[in-house]
Amino acid sequence: MELSENLNRAASFTGKLFSDIGNLILLIVIGLIPIVNFILIGYMARIIRESPEEPPKLSDYGKLFVDGLLVLIAYIIYALIPIAIMGVGVALVLPTLRMPPQEWMPSALLVLSPFLLVGLVLLFAFMIIGVMAVGNMVRTGNFSKVFAFSENWQLIKRVGLGSYLIWLVVMFLIFIIVGAVGSVIPWVGGAIASVFSYVFFGKSLALILDEVKGYP
Repeated sequence: MELSENLNRAASFTGKLFSDIGNLILLIVIGLIPIVNFILIGYMARIIRESPEEPPKLSDYGKLFVDGLLVLIAYIIYALIPIAIMGVGVALVLPTLRMPPQEWMPSALLVLSPFLLVGLVLLFAFMIIGVMAVGNMVRTGNFSKVFAFSENWQLIKRVGLGSYLIWLVVMFLIFIIVGAVGSVIPWVGGAIASVFSYVFFGKSLALILDEVKGYP
């Protein structure tokens, strides 16, 4: 499937959220509540697993919560090293915060920037496998697939590494743009942005898995 077709079908799917306003409002409300919003991640996982033709009705909240928690844990596993590197940079500049801003800011930025840059580059590199690993985990219902590096790499090769990398970059940019738009309205805007971003990403990844892995 061409990238444009994948994105168009994911966008069309996401637009169908408006066909059930009650379900959409409930998703947004869930997205507003910390911890409870794991259900929203679980809803994305349901879309990845089932690859439905339209956004499913919210149901079985306990399973959605557990699925969302597992997806979050899987992504944290892949992000641990980059986060640790960026955390070291932050820890190094913390003592300088006691000084006036004009004194600590230049030196802090000088120290922090390399750690942030390396951390972000590694985060993207790790997520090349991580995103497919989570999709494989969700589609199979087997958490150990998060660590099936060879299998996940083979799935990426079936997509085509170049096409997959372009898709990842596009997803990253979409999340940034939607997040920036959502931040215009604090809190509520973020919840709305999360709903549309997760649904779009879930369907887009589901379409990729349909091609390279098939239905469960």
